[in-house]
Amino acid sequence: MTRSLAITSLVLSGVAIFLPGAVAGWAFVAAFTLSAAAAARGERAAVALLAGAMALGMWFMAPMGASGLLSALGRPPAAFFRANAALLDLASISALVAIGLLAFHRRGPVPFAAAVEAAEDIERGVVAIGRLASYLFVPMMLVILYDVTQRKLLEFDNSLVASVFYLSSTKLQELEWHLHGTLFCLALGLAYVHDAHVRIELVRDRLSSRTKVWLELAGVVAFLLAYCLVVVKFGCTFAWRAYMTNEVSSAQTGLSHRWVIKAVLPLGFTVLAASGVAAAIRCLAFLYGPPEVRGAGARYTGAQHATARMPN
Repeated sequence: MTRSLAITSLVLSGVAIFLPGAVAGWAFVAAFTLSAAAAARGERAAVALLAGAMALGMWFMAPMGASGLLSALGRPPAAFFRANAALLDLASISALVAIGLLAFHRRGPVPFAAAVEAAEDIERGVVAIGRLASYLFVPMMLVILYDVTQRKLLEFDNSLVASVFYLSSTKLQELEWHLHGTLFCLALGLAYVHDAHVRIELVRDRLSSRTKVWLELAGVVAFLLAYCLVVVKFGCTFAWRAYMTNEVSSAQTGLSHRWVIKAVLPLGFTVLAASGVAAAIRCLAFLYGPPEVRGAGARYTGAQHATARMPN
């Protein structure tokens, strides 16, 4: 029953995109309510949070979501969002935190155990996305190889331009950085999960274990999640405007559909934010959890960065 509530919420969020006017807005509200109901019925916290985040995110981004609902109520959407931007951000974060806390409490007898379970689920999703994105290295290298080979062949025989095998070098070069940018953005979360990013250990190594975990938690909340929120918020607007204006490359022979690569930026930072949420949960489990779950945050207590290895 709990899983069906979460699945229904996800499906409803997807269907609501195509609904007209205020109906779409109310459908997103219903989807979010279902995600909260799933959390209250003991659904895995990560699944309930995914359903809630999708409903809330699509409610703001879909043309007929919050905008359609406000229009039906006689409120100008643009003016409302400008006047209440900070309040809406705070309310959205608070709503998702409430779903998480509800799911932790209802999932099992030990809320911190449910929280660590959620962190593990989130990290599995982040790692899967990062590993899948890593395979973009193959088509990227093939595109580079084709581009370089084609340019060298043109030095000897420019009749290749008239053949079906010729592709604009501008298109190929843009495709190269599109693939590289997608790989980089979608692998950011994977790098953080496995501590493969840059750290400055000169000061941190001299601190106590609890201080190290506190430092990690403060960094995640004050910097990583805050920065991800800004990038995702403005990145979605960035991509949406590109989609609405049918933006293409500034080069005459470049690629079209520029909104696709622009949409990768908020998507990648959403994945990175998810890894940050998992890290924050692990830190809180170490600082305040019972002894049986404190090991979940032990990765942030030592100088493990120097010997960290990516999984096989």
